[in-house]
Amino acid sequence: MPVPFPRKPIIPFLIILLSAALLSACGTGHNAASPSPSSSPSASEASSPAATESAAPAAGEAAVRSYRDALGRTVEIPTAPERIIAHYYAAEMEALDVPVVGTNYVNAKLTLTDEQLQGVEDIGGEGLVPNLEKTLSLSPDLILVPDFLQPTDLEALSKIAPTVVVAYGDDVFTRLGVLADLIGQPEKAENWIANYQKKAEEKRQLVQSVIKEGETASAFILHSNKQFYVYNKQRLGPTLYDAFGFGVPPKVAELFADKPNELWAAIPLETLPDYVGDRVFLVYQSNTDEAKKATEELIQGPVWKNLPAVKEGRAYVVESRWAMNDPLTLDWLLDEMVALLAP
Repeated sequence: MPVPFPRKPIIPFLIILLSAALLSACGTGHNAASPSPSSSPSASEASSPAATESAAPAAGEAAVRSYRDALGRTVEIPTAPERIIAHYYAAEMEALDVPVVGTNYVNAKLTLTDEQLQGVEDIGGEGLVPNLEKTLSLSPDLILVPDFLQPTDLEALSKIAPTVVVAYGDDVFTRLGVLADLIGQPEKAENWIANYQKKAEEKRQLVQSVIKEGETASAFILHSNKQFYVYNKQRLGPTLYDAFGFGVPPKVAELFADKPNELWAAIPLETLPDYVGDRVFLVYQSNTDEAKKATEELIQGPVWKNLPAVKEGRAYVVESRWAMNDPLTLDWLLDEMVALLAP
Protein backbone atom coordinates (compact mmCIF):
# COMPACT_ATOMS: atom_id res chain seq x y z
CA MET A 1 0.00 0.00 0.00
CA PRO A 2 1.48 3.32 -0.89
CA VAL A 3 2.70 5.41 2.02
CA PRO A 4 3.43 9.13 1.57
CA PHE A 5 7.04 10.13 1.90
CA PRO A 6 8.89 13.45 1.53
CA ARG A 7 9.08 15.08 -1.84
CA LYS A 8 10.92 18.08 -3.20
CA PRO A 9 9.04 21.30 -3.99
CA ILE A 10 8.06 21.88 -7.59
CA ILE A 11 10.60 23.94 -9.47
CA PRO A 12 9.13 27.43 -10.02
CA PHE A 13 10.37 27.87 -13.57
CA LEU A 14 8.72 24.60 -14.60
CA ILE A 15 5.34 25.90 -13.48
CA ILE A 16 5.93 29.08 -15.47
CA LEU A 17 6.86 26.98 -18.50
CA LEU A 18 3.69 24.90 -18.15
CA SER A 19 1.52 27.99 -17.75
CA ALA A 20 2.89 29.56 -20.90
CA ALA A 21 2.47 26.36 -22.90
CA LEU A 22 -1.20 25.90 -22.17
CA LEU A 23 -4.23 27.75 -23.46
CA SER A 24 -6.27 27.62 -20.27
CA ALA A 25 -6.16 26.47 -16.66
CA CYS A 26 -8.68 24.04 -15.24
CA GLY A 27 -9.69 23.29 -11.63
CA THR A 28 -10.50 25.75 -8.87
CA GLY A 29 -11.10 26.00 -5.15
CA HIS A 30 -7.75 24.99 -3.61
CA ASN A 31 -8.43 25.34 0.10
CA ALA A 32 -7.16 23.55 3.19
CA ALA A 33 -4.24 21.16 3.07
CA SER A 34 -5.02 17.78 1.53
CA PRO A 35 -5.89 15.01 3.98
CA SER A 36 -3.71 11.95 4.36
CA PRO A 37 -4.88 8.56 3.01
CA SER A 38 -6.12 7.65 6.49
CA SER A 39 -8.40 10.67 6.80
CA SER A 40 -10.19 10.79 3.47
CA PRO A 41 -13.63 12.38 3.05
CA SER A 42 -16.70 10.20 3.41
CA ALA A 43 -18.08 8.21 0.52
CA SER A 44 -20.96 10.64 0.13
CA GLU A 45 -18.59 13.58 -0.20
CA ALA A 46 -16.35 11.72 -2.62
CA SER A 47 -19.14 10.79 -4.99
CA SER A 48 -20.95 14.10 -5.26
CA PRO A 49 -20.59 15.48 -8.79
CA ALA A 50 -22.17 18.83 -9.53
CA ALA A 51 -25.03 17.86 -11.80
CA THR A 52 -25.14 21.12 -13.73
CA GLU A 53 -25.83 21.11 -17.45
CA SER A 54 -23.12 22.52 -19.67
CA ALA A 55 -23.87 24.62 -22.71
CA ALA A 56 -23.89 22.80 -26.02
CA PRO A 57 -20.35 22.78 -27.44
CA ALA A 58 -19.54 24.63 -30.62
CA ALA A 59 -18.53 22.65 -33.67
CA GLY A 60 -15.23 20.87 -33.02
CA GLU A 61 -15.38 21.46 -29.26
CA ALA A 62 -15.59 18.62 -26.74
CA ALA A 63 -18.61 18.61 -24.41
CA VAL A 64 -17.83 19.42 -20.79
CA ARG A 65 -19.62 19.30 -17.45
CA SER A 66 -19.00 20.61 -13.95
CA TYR A 67 -17.86 18.13 -11.33
CA ARG A 68 -17.28 18.61 -7.60
CA ASP A 69 -14.43 16.39 -6.45
CA ALA A 70 -13.43 14.88 -3.10
CA LEU A 71 -11.93 18.16 -1.88
CA GLY A 72 -14.97 20.20 -2.88
CA ARG A 73 -13.21 21.69 -5.91
CA THR A 74 -15.44 22.35 -8.93
CA VAL A 75 -13.71 21.19 -12.11
CA GLU A 76 -14.89 21.43 -15.71
CA ILE A 77 -14.28 17.96 -17.17
CA PRO A 78 -14.94 16.38 -20.57
CA THR A 79 -18.10 14.28 -20.71
CA ALA A 80 -16.26 11.60 -22.67
CA PRO A 81 -12.52 11.82 -21.88
CA GLU A 82 -10.20 10.08 -24.30
CA ARG A 83 -6.70 10.65 -22.87
CA ILE A 84 -6.84 9.86 -19.16
CA ILE A 85 -3.98 9.87 -16.66
CA ALA A 86 -4.87 7.79 -13.59
CA HIS A 87 -2.38 8.53 -10.82
CA TYR A 88 -2.73 5.71 -8.23
CA TYR A 89 -5.92 4.42 -9.90
CA ALA A 90 -4.60 2.22 -12.72
CA ALA A 91 -6.11 -0.95 -11.23
CA GLU A 92 -9.54 0.65 -11.04
CA MET A 93 -9.36 1.75 -14.67
CA GLU A 94 -8.26 -1.75 -15.69
CA ALA A 95 -11.24 -3.21 -13.85
CA LEU A 96 -13.51 -0.78 -15.70
CA ASP A 97 -11.84 -1.71 -18.99
CA VAL A 98 -11.00 1.93 -19.66
CA PRO A 99 -7.64 2.67 -21.32
CA VAL A 100 -5.32 5.26 -19.81
CA VAL A 101 -2.33 7.01 -21.35
CA GLY A 102 -0.31 7.33 -18.14
CA THR A 103 0.00 6.18 -14.54
CA ASN A 104 2.51 5.84 -11.70
CA TYR A 105 4.31 2.53 -12.31
CA VAL A 106 5.56 2.26 -8.73
CA ASN A 107 1.98 1.86 -7.57
CA ALA A 108 0.46 0.25 -10.67
CA LYS A 109 2.94 -2.63 -10.76
CA LEU A 110 1.78 -3.77 -7.34
CA THR A 111 -1.32 -5.18 -9.03
CA LEU A 112 -0.97 -4.91 -12.82
CA THR A 113 1.13 -7.10 -15.10
CA ASP A 114 3.49 -5.82 -17.78
CA GLU A 115 0.95 -6.95 -20.36
CA GLN A 116 -1.79 -4.90 -18.73
CA LEU A 117 0.50 -1.87 -18.68
CA GLN A 118 1.45 -2.19 -22.33
CA GLY A 119 0.94 1.15 -24.07
CA VAL A 120 0.64 3.03 -20.75
CA GLU A 121 3.38 5.57 -20.00
CA ASP A 122 5.02 5.87 -16.58
CA ILE A 123 4.50 9.40 -15.25
CA GLY A 124 7.00 8.70 -12.46
CA GLY A 125 7.73 11.73 -10.34
CA GLU A 126 9.29 12.36 -6.94
CA GLY A 127 7.45 10.94 -3.99
CA LEU A 128 3.70 11.20 -4.50
CA VAL A 129 3.76 13.77 -7.30
CA PRO A 130 3.70 12.93 -11.03
CA ASN A 131 6.47 14.23 -13.24
CA LEU A 132 4.98 17.42 -14.70
CA GLU A 133 7.03 17.42 -17.88
CA LYS A 134 6.08 13.81 -18.64
CA THR A 135 2.45 14.49 -17.79
CA LEU A 136 2.38 17.46 -20.16
CA SER A 137 3.94 15.44 -22.98
CA LEU A 138 1.04 12.95 -22.89
CA SER A 139 -1.55 15.67 -23.68
CA PRO A 140 -4.18 14.33 -21.25
CA ASP A 141 -7.74 15.62 -21.28
CA LEU A 142 -8.41 14.35 -17.71
CA ILE A 143 -6.09 13.71 -14.76
CA LEU A 144 -7.27 11.62 -11.80
CA VAL A 145 -5.32 11.88 -8.54
CA PRO A 146 -5.69 10.77 -4.88
CA ASP A 147 -6.53 13.22 -2.10
CA PHE A 148 -3.12 13.27 -0.45
CA LEU A 149 -1.43 15.52 -3.02
CA GLN A 150 -0.67 19.04 -1.88
CA PRO A 151 -2.60 22.10 -3.17
CA THR A 152 0.44 23.41 -5.02
CA ASP A 153 0.78 20.09 -6.86
CA LEU A 154 -2.90 20.10 -7.79
CA GLU A 155 -2.57 23.61 -9.11
CA ALA A 156 0.38 22.65 -11.30
CA LEU A 157 -1.41 19.59 -12.69
CA SER A 158 -4.57 21.63 -13.31
CA LYS A 159 -2.59 23.87 -15.67
CA ILE A 160 -2.02 20.80 -17.85
CA ALA A 161 -5.56 19.35 -17.92
CA PRO A 162 -8.70 19.16 -15.75
CA THR A 163 -7.54 17.48 -12.55
CA VAL A 164 -10.03 15.68 -10.30
CA VAL A 165 -9.27 14.52 -6.76
CA VAL A 166 -10.71 11.11 -5.82
CA ALA A 167 -10.85 10.00 -2.17
CA TYR A 168 -8.15 7.35 -1.73
CA GLY A 169 -9.54 6.03 1.57
CA ASP A 170 -13.01 5.22 0.28
CA ASP A 171 -14.04 1.60 -0.02
CA VAL A 172 -13.31 -0.05 -3.36
CA PHE A 173 -16.91 -0.07 -4.55
CA THR A 174 -17.52 3.61 -3.83
CA ARG A 175 -14.27 4.57 -5.50
CA LEU A 176 -15.01 2.43 -8.53
CA GLY A 177 -18.41 4.10 -8.87
CA VAL A 178 -16.88 7.57 -8.65
CA LEU A 179 -14.30 6.79 -11.35
CA ALA A 180 -16.88 5.23 -13.65
CA ASP A 181 -19.04 8.34 -13.29
CA LEU A 182 -16.07 10.58 -14.05
CA ILE A 183 -15.52 8.88 -17.39
CA GLY A 184 -19.22 9.00 -18.17
CA GLN A 185 -19.79 5.23 -17.96
CA PRO A 186 -21.38 4.45 -14.56
CA GLU A 187 -22.75 1.15 -15.84
CA LYS A 188 -19.22 -0.28 -15.98
CA ALA A 189 -18.86 -0.04 -12.20
CA GLU A 190 -22.31 -1.51 -11.67
CA ASN A 191 -21.47 -4.48 -13.88
CA TRP A 192 -18.12 -5.11 -12.18
CA ILE A 193 -19.64 -4.99 -8.70
CA ALA A 194 -22.47 -7.34 -9.69
CA ASN A 195 -19.99 -9.86 -11.12
CA TYR A 196 -17.79 -9.60 -8.01
CA GLN A 197 -20.72 -10.19 -5.67
CA LYS A 198 -21.79 -13.23 -7.66
CA LYS A 199 -18.27 -14.66 -7.51
CA ALA A 200 -17.99 -13.90 -3.78
CA GLU A 201 -21.16 -15.87 -3.06
CA GLU A 202 -19.90 -18.81 -5.11
CA LYS A 203 -16.52 -18.83 -3.34
CA ARG A 204 -18.07 -18.55 0.10
CA GLN A 205 -20.18 -21.62 -0.56
CA LEU A 206 -17.01 -23.60 -1.29
CA VAL A 207 -15.66 -23.05 2.23
CA GLN A 208 -18.85 -22.52 4.23
CA SER A 209 -18.47 -25.91 5.90
CA VAL A 210 -15.20 -24.91 7.59
CA ILE A 211 -16.33 -21.50 8.87
CA LYS A 212 -18.08 -21.81 12.22
CA GLU A 213 -21.07 -19.70 13.16
CA GLY A 214 -19.83 -16.47 14.75
CA GLU A 215 -16.19 -17.13 13.93
CA THR A 216 -14.04 -13.97 14.01
CA ALA A 217 -10.93 -12.88 12.12
CA SER A 218 -8.42 -10.05 12.32
CA ALA A 219 -5.46 -8.88 10.24
CA PHE A 220 -2.14 -7.30 11.18
CA ILE A 221 1.07 -6.00 9.66
CA LEU A 222 4.53 -5.42 11.13
CA HIS A 223 6.70 -2.78 9.48
CA SER A 224 10.46 -2.77 9.30
CA ASN A 225 10.65 -0.26 12.18
CA LYS A 226 8.87 -2.92 14.28
CA GLN A 227 5.74 -0.79 14.50
CA PHE A 228 2.82 -3.20 14.73
CA TYR A 229 -0.60 -2.39 13.24
CA VAL A 230 -4.07 -3.92 13.30
CA TYR A 231 -6.23 -3.34 10.23
CA ASN A 232 -9.64 -1.74 10.19
CA LYS A 233 -12.34 -2.84 7.73
CA GLN A 234 -11.09 -0.98 4.64
CA ARG A 235 -8.27 -3.30 3.63
CA LEU A 236 -8.85 -7.00 4.24
CA GLY A 237 -12.32 -6.26 5.56
CA PRO A 238 -14.24 -6.64 2.27
CA THR A 239 -12.81 -10.15 1.97
CA LEU A 240 -12.86 -11.30 5.59
CA TYR A 241 -16.08 -9.72 6.81
CA ASP A 242 -18.23 -9.17 3.74
CA ALA A 243 -17.32 -11.92 1.27
CA PHE A 244 -16.61 -14.74 3.74
CA GLY A 245 -18.71 -13.63 6.70
CA PHE A 246 -16.20 -13.58 9.56
CA GLY A 247 -17.00 -11.36 12.53
CA VAL A 248 -14.86 -8.49 13.83
CA PRO A 249 -13.21 -9.26 17.19
CA PRO A 250 -14.72 -7.09 19.97
CA LYS A 251 -11.45 -5.36 20.82
CA VAL A 252 -10.84 -4.42 17.17
CA ALA A 253 -14.37 -3.06 16.84
CA GLU A 254 -13.88 -1.04 20.01
CA LEU A 255 -10.56 0.37 18.79
CA PHE A 256 -12.10 1.80 15.61
CA ALA A 257 -15.53 2.71 17.00
CA ASP A 258 -14.81 6.46 16.97
CA LYS A 259 -12.56 6.44 13.89
CA PRO A 260 -14.29 4.25 11.29
CA ASN A 261 -12.34 5.75 8.37
CA GLU A 262 -8.91 4.87 9.75
CA LEU A 263 -7.12 2.24 7.68
CA TRP A 264 -5.22 0.83 10.64
CA ALA A 265 -4.03 1.59 14.17
CA ALA A 266 -0.71 1.01 15.92
CA ILE A 267 -0.81 -1.29 18.94
CA PRO A 268 1.93 -2.57 21.26
CA LEU A 269 3.06 -6.01 20.13
CA GLU A 270 2.51 -7.46 23.59
CA THR A 271 -1.20 -6.57 23.32
CA LEU A 272 -1.64 -8.68 20.17
CA PRO A 273 -3.57 -11.43 22.03
CA ASP A 274 -6.26 -8.88 22.89
CA TYR A 275 -7.01 -8.15 19.23
CA VAL A 276 -6.76 -11.52 17.55
CA GLY A 277 -9.78 -13.37 16.21
CA ASP A 278 -10.45 -17.06 15.82
CA ARG A 279 -8.41 -16.70 12.62
CA VAL A 280 -5.41 -14.42 12.28
CA PHE A 281 -3.86 -12.99 9.12
CA LEU A 282 -0.37 -11.45 9.21
CA VAL A 283 0.71 -9.49 6.13
CA TYR A 284 4.34 -10.27 5.39
CA GLN A 285 6.27 -7.18 4.31
CA SER A 286 9.07 -8.56 2.15
CA ASN A 287 10.15 -5.40 0.33
CA THR A 288 13.20 -4.83 2.54
CA ASP A 289 15.58 -7.01 4.52
CA GLU A 290 14.59 -5.12 7.68
CA ALA A 291 10.91 -5.91 7.13
CA LYS A 292 11.65 -9.56 6.50
CA LYS A 293 13.78 -9.81 9.62
CA ALA A 294 11.17 -8.10 11.80
CA THR A 295 8.41 -10.42 10.62
CA GLU A 296 10.55 -13.54 11.04
CA GLU A 297 11.38 -12.49 14.60
CA LEU A 298 7.69 -12.00 15.33
CA ILE A 299 6.54 -15.41 14.08
CA GLN A 300 9.39 -17.14 15.90
CA GLY A 301 8.68 -15.30 19.15
CA PRO A 302 6.52 -16.30 22.12
CA VAL A 303 3.72 -13.74 21.57
CA TRP A 304 2.87 -15.17 18.16
CA LYS A 305 3.52 -18.83 18.96
CA ASN A 306 1.24 -18.77 22.00
CA LEU A 307 -1.82 -17.44 20.13
CA PRO A 308 -4.65 -20.01 20.10
CA ALA A 309 -5.10 -19.43 16.34
CA VAL A 310 -1.44 -20.34 15.76
CA LYS A 311 -1.65 -23.47 17.89
CA GLU A 312 -4.83 -24.58 16.09
CA GLY A 313 -3.53 -23.96 12.58
CA ARG A 314 -5.81 -20.98 11.97
CA ALA A 315 -3.09 -18.34 11.54
CA TYR A 316 -1.86 -17.34 8.10
CA VAL A 317 1.19 -15.38 7.00
CA VAL A 318 0.20 -13.85 3.67
CA GLU A 319 2.01 -11.84 1.00
CA SER A 320 1.89 -8.05 0.92
CA ARG A 321 -0.66 -7.87 -1.90
CA TRP A 322 -3.30 -9.02 0.59
CA ALA A 323 -3.21 -5.51 2.03
CA MET A 324 -3.88 -3.76 -1.28
CA ASN A 325 -7.16 -1.91 -1.67
CA ASP A 326 -8.17 -2.12 -5.32
CA PRO A 327 -10.80 -4.07 -7.28
CA LEU A 328 -8.36 -6.41 -9.03
CA THR A 329 -6.92 -7.45 -5.67
CA LEU A 330 -10.39 -7.95 -4.18
CA ASP A 331 -11.26 -10.31 -7.01
CA TRP A 332 -7.92 -12.12 -6.63
CA LEU A 333 -8.42 -12.50 -2.87
CA LEU A 334 -11.61 -14.49 -3.38
CA ASP A 335 -9.53 -17.23 -4.99
CA GLU A 336 -6.72 -16.89 -2.43
CA MET A 337 -9.07 -17.25 0.54
CA VAL A 338 -10.59 -20.41 -0.88
CA ALA A 339 -7.10 -21.83 -1.40
CA LEU A 340 -6.31 -21.17 2.29
CA LEU A 341 -9.58 -22.30 3.81
CA ALA A 342 -10.75 -25.11 1.55
CA PRO A 343 -11.32 -28.35 3.47
